[in-house]
Amino acid sequence: MPDCMAGEFARSWQILKICIDVMKKDKELLLFPLLGGLFSILFIVAIFVPAVVVGSMLNTTEPGIFEYVVLFLVYLGLSFIATFFNTCAVHTIKTRFEGGNATFRQSIGFAFSMIHLIFAWSLLSATVGIIFRILENMAQRMKGVGQILFKLLISALGMMWGIITLFVVPAMVYHNLGPIDAIKKSVQTLKKTWGESIIRHFGLGLAQIVFVVIGIIVGIGLFVLALSLGGYALMAVIAVIVLYFLCVVLFFGLANVIFNTALYVYAETGQVPEGYDKDVMKNAFQPTQPA
Repeated sequence: MPDCMAGEFARSWQILKICIDVMKKDKELLLFPLLGGLFSILFIVAIFVPAVVVGSMLNTTEPGIFEYVVLFLVYLGLSFIATFFNTCAVHTIKTRFEGGNATFRQSIGFAFSMIHLIFAWSLLSATVGIIFRILENMAQRMKGVGQILFKLLISALGMMWGIITLFVVPAMVYHNLGPIDAIKKSVQTLKKTWGESIIRHFGLGLAQIVFVVIGIIVGIGLFVLALSLGGYALMAVIAVIVLYFLCVVLFFGLANVIFNTALYVYAETGQVPEGYDKDVMKNAFQPTQPA
């Protein structure tokens, strides 16, 4: 078990270093998750402030049509923003893997050229999100074992949705596909790289856990120290901790996009993208042996 864990950690670190190398070559990649996060915050504020005002006027406790409409708009907007900037990132990565160097403006322009597909995918994603929310509300009204089983079913369906849509954005970027065809392509790609240990071999997750644990340990130490230094020191420490975890989330979100794109290229062509080790790509998802 220790040797297995050591191997997992070594490969996770190797994957992380490769992703960092791609970021170094295309530093504008760091702007896409940052802009995505900023626009998401602005969008939530813009949609929720009037929604709260109207909701207080309606004075309802049970979720109704108005609440679901607002929630759908939130899901739609956040999905659109995330998909738009992920499309920018995947285009930049694709160009790098093909030996080119896409500028920030070129990647933004490419995303705008696909805006109809991005919007269509966002509509589908928001619809699925609303369905899951309705199911969750139904589960809340259930009791006992039925509630537990229904929640487990919802969790399983959510996990399945996350897995089958893993390669949707790369499929859209590489093949100019609509949402349904992109999902089909994503599933086809998964079948080519499917293994029983799909979750265990997704190495970036382990590296992210290490950074989170380090942040928690250091954060607790700084927080205890700041308590003895006064209010300003405490506020500064809280700001630093929040900024650190925000950077971890944005960084590993981008790293996942980079590695997913590399996996997509490997699964589609059998060729290892520039800068990647073949063993790393093969072990990320255990390939299915031909019958």
